[in-house]
Amino acid sequence: MEKIAQLGAAAGLTAVGIAMVLYESRRIKAKRPIANGGDAVQLYWIGYLSLFVIAFTLIVAAIIR
Repeated sequence: MEKIAQLGAAAGLTAVGIAMVLYESRRIKAKRPIANGGDAVQLYWIGYLSLFVIAFTLIVAAIIR
């Protein structure tokens, strides 16, 4: 049951990360980047990269346990 919960959380985090990446790519294609490439966009990148790292860690933890 714990493995299922971890894998479910990993899937959710991955889905949110992918949605953030797609949102950013759509804005770039529309020539409206987030905060014109300033500090806010760096925080945005750290946000979705963190989601991917946490999701990967949860998957590894579910496999190991």
